[in-house]
Amino acid sequence: MSIIFTAEEGWIISHLQYLNDTYKNVKDSNMQCKLIFNETLFEINSQYLRENQTTRSVRYEENQLQSKCKKRKRSKLLPEEDLKEINCVKQTFNRMISSAKTEGFFVSNVTPNNNEAARLVSQQFYQDTFSVEEEYFYGCNDTNVAVISRTKEKKYVFPKKCSFYCYDVQDITKKLELNNQYDFILLDPPWWNKSIRRKKTRYLEASYKMMYNEELAKIPIGKLLRSNGLVAIWCTNAPSHLHSIFNNIFPSWGITYRAKWYWIKVNTIRNTICNFNLTLGKQPYELLVLGSVLNGDEIKIPDEKIIISVPSAVHSHKPPLTEVMKGYLPNEPKCLEIFARYLLPKWTSWGLEVLKFQHTSLYTVVEEAQEIQDNNKIDVNRLIS
Repeated sequence: MSIIFTAEEGWIISHLQYLNDTYKNVKDSNMQCKLIFNETLFEINSQYLRENQTTRSVRYEENQLQSKCKKRKRSKLLPEEDLKEINCVKQTFNRMISSAKTEGFFVSNVTPNNNEAARLVSQQFYQDTFSVEEEYFYGCNDTNVAVISRTKEKKYVFPKKCSFYCYDVQDITKKLELNNQYDFILLDPPWWNKSIRRKKTRYLEASYKMMYNEELAKIPIGKLLRSNGLVAIWCTNAPSHLHSIFNNIFPSWGITYRAKWYWIKVNTIRNTICNFNLTLGKQPYELLVLGSVLNGDEIKIPDEKIIISVPSAVHSHKPPLTEVMKGYLPNEPKCLEIFARYLLPKWTSWGLEVLKFQHTSLYTVVEEAQEIQDNNKIDVNRLIS
């Protein structure tokens, strides 16, 4: 549902298509309908600038001479090993895009406008859904159909066969059975970040609670993962975080490093959302670091795969990995996402923002079917506890 192009180097996926396919059949009370995700959030038509960067653009032009002086101080090239990695990722990306172009992907006649519509919709979404109160609950949808339900005076959509826990990660030992039950565990940690810390004072609705790396190392991944299971952790390009994964977090979890993949973010005309940077600064990709338990030497995970997709304009709305990981997991795997911000069919999701992107304001009902028969009814009132 998400993969639209496959090559030896990796995959091109559509997050938007995945969401729309997931909610083709949805039960709302005793009616059946279909949901379409707000495609404006994926209208990334030019190099992407965050809202605060955009509002500073005019001042930037006025102070360009002063900025040049500061940039010279930061223009020192990255270490040779990092430059080699960036060049390798760039070449792999160019090969995949060239192959995809011949098959008609990412061809779009759009006018770049600094992604104005996507930014505005994203900002409105955060304002509408922001809450300073932490709410604790859990629930599941055991049926084979997605369900719309109301909780805390808000409406959410729940994919089929999902379960979820809205709790702090420190409570995971109290709610989940530590009996090595999961084949795949995915984490998207709120890495400690200075820019996010500054944002908390100005854009509170778009910020989140950050964690120190030492706290992440205490999560009992080794007790949740099966002996032949895999772990994947989203990571920024900050050397300190990578160093912590390799030398602290993975060893504390009993995990051996296996591979590093790259999620390359592109706009709708197949250009990266920012340039590949040979100096210290933002890159057009994020990292996905994969590992397995110490005795899982028979597990073979290819290194340096790349995932290409148009990113969502809402913060930390990561692309789905269900189909990408399918070839490396058993049939009908048990999967867990920690620090989740949206739900996946047949997954268990954990996080303080676990329903963030399940809010029905992100979707449009495009069609309705006739009333569902009584024997297909679902007690949505018991969906969340």
